[in-house]
Amino acid sequence: MTGLISLLQDEEIQDPDEECFILFSSKPDNRDLGFVSRTDSTVSVTINSHDFTIHQAPSLLTSTRETGTTGAVLWKVTPLLAAWMTHPSNIVTKHILKNTSTVVELGAGTSGVLALSFSSFVSKYFATDQDYCLKLLRKNLSENSSSSEVSTQSKGRPSASKRSKRTTETSQAREKITILPLDWQLTEVSSIPDLKDKIINLIIAADCIYNESLVDPLVDTMVDLSKLNKDESDKDHESDTLVLIAQELRSPDVLEAFLKAFHAKFRVWRLPDKLFKDCGDGGRGLLEGSGYVVHIGILR
Repeated sequence: MTGLISLLQDEEIQDPDEECFILFSSKPDNRDLGFVSRTDSTVSVTINSHDFTIHQAPSLLTSTRETGTTGAVLWKVTPLLAAWMTHPSNIVTKHILKNTSTVVELGAGTSGVLALSFSSFVSKYFATDQDYCLKLLRKNLSENSSSSEVSTQSKGRPSASKRSKRTTETSQAREKITILPLDWQLTEVSSIPDLKDKIINLIIAADCIYNESLVDPLVDTMVDLSKLNKDESDKDHESDTLVLIAQELRSPDVLEAFLKAFHAKFRVWRLPDKLFKDCGDGGRGLLEGSGYVVHIGILR
Protein backbone atom coordinates (compact mmCIF):
# COMPACT_ATOMS: atom_id res chain seq x y z
CA MET A 1 0.00 0.00 0.00
CA THR A 2 2.78 2.43 0.86
CA GLY A 3 4.37 1.73 -2.52
CA LEU A 4 1.21 2.77 -4.33
CA ILE A 5 0.76 5.91 -2.22
CA SER A 6 4.35 6.90 -2.94
CA LEU A 7 3.57 6.81 -6.65
CA LEU A 8 0.84 9.39 -6.13
CA GLN A 9 2.89 11.87 -4.09
CA ASP A 10 0.94 15.17 -4.24
CA GLU A 11 -2.20 13.75 -5.89
CA GLU A 12 -4.24 13.48 -2.68
CA ILE A 13 -7.57 15.32 -2.90
CA GLN A 14 -7.97 17.99 -0.23
CA ASP A 15 -11.04 19.84 -1.53
CA PRO A 16 -13.83 17.83 -3.23
CA ASP A 17 -15.42 21.00 -4.65
CA GLU A 18 -12.17 22.01 -6.33
CA GLU A 19 -11.62 18.47 -7.60
CA CYS A 20 -15.05 18.42 -9.21
CA PHE A 21 -14.49 21.83 -10.82
CA ILE A 22 -11.15 20.72 -12.29
CA LEU A 23 -12.61 17.50 -13.67
CA PHE A 24 -15.55 19.11 -15.42
CA SER A 25 -13.50 22.00 -16.77
CA SER A 26 -11.67 19.50 -19.00
CA LYS A 27 -14.68 17.29 -19.78
CA PRO A 28 -15.29 16.85 -23.54
CA ASP A 29 -18.58 18.28 -24.78
CA ASN A 30 -19.55 15.37 -26.97
CA ARG A 31 -19.90 12.61 -24.38
CA ASP A 32 -22.96 10.37 -24.60
CA LEU A 33 -24.36 8.38 -21.70
CA GLY A 34 -21.59 5.84 -22.04
CA PHE A 35 -23.29 2.64 -23.21
CA VAL A 36 -21.19 0.29 -25.29
CA SER A 37 -24.50 -0.33 -27.07
CA ARG A 38 -27.94 0.69 -25.92
CA THR A 39 -29.87 -1.64 -28.25
CA ASP A 40 -27.82 -4.78 -28.98
CA SER A 41 -28.61 -7.96 -27.05
CA THR A 42 -24.95 -9.04 -27.36
CA VAL A 43 -21.75 -7.00 -27.59
CA SER A 44 -18.16 -8.09 -28.17
CA VAL A 45 -15.22 -6.66 -26.24
CA THR A 46 -11.52 -7.47 -26.29
CA ILE A 47 -9.49 -7.12 -23.11
CA ASN A 48 -5.76 -7.40 -23.86
CA SER A 49 -6.12 -10.21 -26.42
CA HIS A 50 -9.05 -11.96 -24.71
CA ASP A 51 -12.35 -11.75 -26.60
CA PHE A 52 -15.63 -11.82 -24.69
CA THR A 53 -19.19 -11.97 -25.98
CA ILE A 54 -21.44 -10.24 -23.49
CA HIS A 55 -25.22 -10.67 -23.29
CA GLN A 56 -27.24 -7.59 -22.38
CA ALA A 57 -30.87 -6.83 -21.50
CA PRO A 58 -31.44 -3.48 -23.25
CA SER A 59 -35.21 -3.71 -22.86
CA LEU A 60 -34.74 -3.30 -19.11
CA LEU A 61 -33.43 0.24 -19.65
CA THR A 62 -36.94 1.40 -20.56
CA SER A 63 -38.74 -0.67 -17.94
CA THR A 64 -40.48 0.80 -14.91
CA ARG A 65 -38.44 -1.04 -12.28
CA GLU A 66 -38.23 1.26 -9.26
CA THR A 67 -34.93 -0.16 -8.00
CA GLY A 68 -32.88 0.66 -11.11
CA THR A 69 -32.00 -0.75 -14.52
CA THR A 70 -28.52 0.60 -15.26
CA GLY A 71 -26.84 -2.75 -14.68
CA ALA A 72 -28.67 -4.28 -17.65
CA VAL A 73 -26.07 -3.14 -20.20
CA LEU A 74 -22.30 -2.77 -20.46
CA TRP A 75 -20.86 0.72 -19.92
CA LYS A 76 -17.79 1.98 -21.76
CA VAL A 77 -15.64 2.66 -18.71
CA THR A 78 -15.75 -1.01 -17.68
CA PRO A 79 -13.72 -2.50 -20.58
CA LEU A 80 -11.33 0.48 -20.39
CA LEU A 81 -10.73 -0.20 -16.70
CA ALA A 82 -10.35 -3.94 -17.28
CA ALA A 83 -7.89 -3.43 -20.15
CA TRP A 84 -5.81 -0.92 -18.18
CA MET A 85 -5.74 -2.96 -14.97
CA THR A 86 -4.69 -6.19 -16.71
CA HIS A 87 -2.12 -4.62 -19.04
CA PRO A 88 1.40 -6.01 -18.37
CA SER A 89 2.84 -2.49 -18.04
CA ASN A 90 0.40 -1.38 -15.35
CA ILE A 91 2.47 -0.66 -12.24
CA VAL A 92 -0.64 0.08 -10.16
CA THR A 93 -1.83 -3.50 -10.55
CA LYS A 94 1.49 -4.82 -9.31
CA HIS A 95 0.92 -2.93 -6.07
CA ILE A 96 -2.72 -3.88 -5.46
CA LEU A 97 -3.46 -7.25 -7.12
CA LYS A 98 -1.70 -10.33 -5.77
CA ASN A 99 -2.50 -14.02 -6.09
CA THR A 100 -3.62 -13.92 -2.46
CA SER A 101 -5.93 -10.91 -2.89
CA THR A 102 -9.67 -10.85 -2.27
CA VAL A 103 -11.64 -8.41 -4.46
CA VAL A 104 -15.24 -7.23 -4.12
CA GLU A 105 -16.92 -5.50 -7.06
CA LEU A 106 -19.91 -3.30 -6.29
CA GLY A 107 -22.52 -2.79 -8.99
CA ALA A 108 -21.12 -5.52 -11.22
CA GLY A 109 -24.17 -5.42 -13.48
CA THR A 110 -24.79 -8.21 -15.95
CA SER A 111 -21.57 -8.20 -18.00
CA GLY A 112 -18.95 -9.89 -15.80
CA VAL A 113 -16.15 -8.17 -17.76
CA LEU A 114 -14.18 -7.08 -14.70
CA ALA A 115 -14.61 -10.42 -12.95
CA LEU A 116 -13.51 -12.36 -16.03
CA SER A 117 -10.52 -10.07 -16.54
CA PHE A 118 -9.28 -9.77 -12.94
CA SER A 119 -9.99 -13.18 -11.45
CA SER A 120 -6.87 -14.87 -12.82
CA PHE A 121 -4.75 -12.33 -10.90
CA VAL A 122 -6.31 -12.89 -7.45
CA SER A 123 -7.38 -15.55 -4.97
CA LYS A 124 -11.09 -14.67 -4.79
CA TYR A 125 -13.35 -12.27 -6.70
CA PHE A 126 -16.85 -11.42 -5.45
CA ALA A 127 -19.12 -9.87 -8.09
CA THR A 128 -22.12 -8.21 -6.41
CA ASP A 129 -25.28 -6.45 -7.50
CA GLN A 130 -29.06 -6.48 -7.10
CA ASP A 131 -30.90 -9.73 -7.79
CA TYR A 132 -32.24 -8.67 -11.20
CA CYS A 133 -28.68 -8.62 -12.63
CA LEU A 134 -27.48 -11.96 -11.36
CA LYS A 135 -29.09 -14.44 -13.78
CA LEU A 136 -27.55 -12.76 -16.83
CA LEU A 137 -24.29 -12.19 -14.97
CA ARG A 138 -24.05 -15.94 -14.31
CA LYS A 139 -24.73 -16.64 -17.98
CA ASN A 140 -21.98 -14.27 -19.13
CA LEU A 141 -19.46 -15.71 -16.71
CA SER A 142 -20.35 -19.27 -17.62
CA GLU A 143 -20.31 -18.83 -21.40
CA ASN A 144 -17.14 -16.77 -21.53
CA SER A 145 -15.31 -19.11 -19.16
CA SER A 146 -16.07 -22.24 -21.16
CA SER A 147 -15.56 -20.76 -24.61
CA SER A 148 -12.53 -22.02 -26.53
CA GLU A 149 -12.63 -18.97 -28.79
CA VAL A 150 -10.18 -16.91 -26.72
CA SER A 151 -8.14 -14.93 -29.21
CA THR A 152 -4.46 -14.04 -29.23
CA GLN A 153 -2.67 -11.11 -30.79
CA SER A 154 -0.69 -13.38 -33.11
CA LYS A 155 -1.79 -13.84 -36.71
CA GLY A 156 -3.95 -16.79 -37.60
CA ARG A 157 -5.96 -19.15 -35.46
CA PRO A 158 -4.25 -20.39 -32.26
CA SER A 159 -3.20 -24.03 -32.21
CA ALA A 160 -5.43 -26.58 -30.52
CA SER A 161 -2.96 -26.90 -27.63
CA LYS A 162 -2.91 -23.12 -27.07
CA ARG A 163 -6.71 -22.93 -27.22
CA SER A 164 -6.95 -25.78 -24.72
CA LYS A 165 -4.48 -24.10 -22.37
CA ARG A 166 -6.29 -20.77 -22.53
CA THR A 167 -9.66 -22.47 -21.99
CA THR A 168 -8.27 -24.25 -18.90
CA GLU A 169 -6.81 -21.00 -17.54
CA THR A 170 -10.09 -19.15 -18.09
CA SER A 171 -12.12 -21.93 -16.47
CA GLN A 172 -9.80 -21.94 -13.46
CA ALA A 173 -10.19 -18.17 -13.18
CA ARG A 174 -13.99 -18.59 -13.28
CA GLU A 175 -13.80 -20.91 -10.26
CA LYS A 176 -12.43 -18.00 -8.23
CA ILE A 177 -15.54 -15.88 -8.90
CA THR A 178 -18.50 -15.83 -6.51
CA ILE A 179 -21.70 -13.98 -7.39
CA LEU A 180 -23.50 -12.39 -4.44
CA PRO A 181 -26.68 -10.32 -4.14
CA LEU A 182 -25.87 -7.00 -2.49
CA ASP A 183 -28.21 -4.01 -2.42
CA TRP A 184 -26.45 -0.98 -0.94
CA GLN A 185 -29.68 0.29 0.57
CA LEU A 186 -30.87 -3.00 2.07
CA THR A 187 -27.93 -5.33 2.71
CA GLU A 188 -25.72 -5.37 5.79
CA VAL A 189 -22.40 -6.67 4.47
CA SER A 190 -21.60 -8.24 7.83
CA SER A 191 -24.59 -10.54 7.29
CA ILE A 192 -23.15 -12.08 4.09
CA PRO A 193 -21.69 -15.49 5.08
CA ASP A 194 -19.21 -15.63 2.19
CA LEU A 195 -17.49 -12.47 3.39
CA LYS A 196 -17.31 -13.24 7.12
CA ASP A 197 -13.88 -14.83 7.02
CA LYS A 198 -12.37 -12.69 4.26
CA ILE A 199 -10.01 -9.74 4.56
CA ILE A 200 -10.94 -7.63 1.55
CA ASN A 201 -7.96 -6.13 -0.24
CA LEU A 202 -9.70 -4.26 -3.05
CA ILE A 203 -13.19 -2.84 -3.65
CA ILE A 204 -14.03 -1.88 -7.24
CA ALA A 205 -16.90 0.31 -8.43
CA ALA A 206 -17.16 1.08 -12.15
CA ASP A 207 -19.74 3.66 -13.26
CA CYS A 208 -21.79 3.33 -10.08
CA ILE A 209 -22.22 7.06 -9.40
CA TYR A 210 -25.31 8.26 -11.24
CA ASN A 211 -28.02 8.89 -8.64
CA GLU A 212 -27.55 11.26 -5.72
CA SER A 213 -29.96 9.29 -3.54
CA LEU A 214 -27.59 6.28 -3.75
CA VAL A 215 -24.44 8.17 -2.78
CA ASP A 216 -24.70 7.68 0.98
CA PRO A 217 -25.67 3.97 0.78
CA LEU A 218 -22.79 3.35 -1.65
CA VAL A 219 -20.22 5.09 0.57
CA ASP A 220 -21.61 3.36 3.68
CA THR A 221 -21.21 0.00 1.95
CA MET A 222 -17.62 0.85 1.04
CA VAL A 223 -16.94 1.79 4.67
CA ASP A 224 -18.51 -1.43 6.00
CA LEU A 225 -16.54 -3.59 3.57
CA SER A 226 -13.31 -1.76 4.44
CA LYS A 227 -13.89 -2.45 8.13
CA LEU A 228 -14.90 -6.06 7.63
CA ASN A 229 -12.33 -8.44 9.16
CA LYS A 230 -9.79 -5.61 9.29
CA ASP A 231 -6.45 -6.65 10.77
CA GLU A 232 -6.19 -4.31 13.76
CA SER A 233 -2.66 -5.52 14.52
CA ASP A 234 -1.33 -4.11 11.24
CA LYS A 235 0.32 -0.91 12.48
CA ASP A 236 1.75 -0.08 9.04
CA HIS A 237 -1.68 -0.28 7.36
CA GLU A 238 -0.34 -2.58 4.65
CA SER A 239 -3.53 -4.66 4.88
CA ASP A 240 -5.88 -1.67 4.52
CA THR A 241 -8.64 -2.13 1.98
CA LEU A 242 -8.19 -0.06 -1.16
CA VAL A 243 -11.27 1.33 -2.93
CA LEU A 244 -10.96 1.98 -6.68
CA ILE A 245 -13.68 3.98 -8.45
CA ALA A 246 -13.80 4.50 -12.22
CA GLN A 247 -16.43 6.89 -13.47
CA GLU A 248 -17.68 8.68 -16.56
CA LEU A 249 -18.14 12.40 -15.97
CA ARG A 250 -21.83 13.16 -16.33
CA SER A 251 -23.51 15.21 -13.62
CA PRO A 252 -21.26 17.58 -11.65
CA ASP A 253 -23.83 17.72 -8.85
CA VAL A 254 -23.94 13.94 -8.38
CA LEU A 255 -20.16 13.54 -8.56
CA GLU A 256 -19.64 16.42 -6.14
CA ALA A 257 -22.08 14.82 -3.68
CA PHE A 258 -20.20 11.55 -3.95
CA LEU A 259 -16.73 13.08 -3.58
CA LYS A 260 -17.83 15.00 -0.47
CA ALA A 261 -19.32 11.88 1.14
CA PHE A 262 -16.40 9.68 0.11
CA HIS A 263 -13.77 12.23 1.18
CA ALA A 264 -15.39 12.53 4.61
CA LYS A 265 -14.70 8.82 5.27
CA PHE A 266 -11.66 8.08 3.06
CA ARG A 267 -8.37 9.61 2.07
CA VAL A 268 -8.76 10.10 -1.69
CA TRP A 269 -6.37 10.33 -4.63
CA ARG A 270 -7.03 10.85 -8.34
CA LEU A 271 -4.82 8.66 -10.52
CA PRO A 272 -2.65 10.85 -12.80
CA ASP A 273 -1.91 10.36 -16.48
CA LYS A 274 1.57 8.96 -15.80
CA LEU A 275 -0.07 5.78 -14.48
CA PHE A 276 -2.19 5.30 -17.62
CA LYS A 277 0.48 5.90 -20.24
CA ASP A 278 2.09 2.88 -21.93
CA CYS A 279 -0.85 0.70 -20.85
CA GLY A 280 -2.51 0.13 -24.21
CA ASP A 281 -5.92 1.28 -25.35
CA GLY A 282 -7.38 0.99 -21.85
CA GLY A 283 -4.82 3.38 -20.41
CA ARG A 284 -5.17 5.83 -23.30
CA GLY A 285 -8.93 5.80 -22.87
CA LEU A 286 -8.64 6.94 -19.24
CA LEU A 287 -6.28 9.88 -19.77
CA GLU A 288 -7.26 13.37 -18.54
CA GLY A 289 -9.75 14.94 -20.91
CA SER A 290 -11.20 11.57 -21.92
CA GLY A 291 -14.41 12.13 -19.97
CA TYR A 292 -13.46 9.44 -17.43
CA VAL A 293 -11.74 9.56 -14.07
CA VAL A 294 -10.27 7.00 -11.66
CA HIS A 295 -10.00 7.69 -7.91
CA ILE A 296 -8.71 5.49 -5.11
CA GLY A 297 -9.46 5.75 -1.42
CA ILE A 298 -8.30 4.32 1.91
CA LEU A 299 -10.50 4.47 5.02
CA ARG A 300 -9.49 7.27 7.37
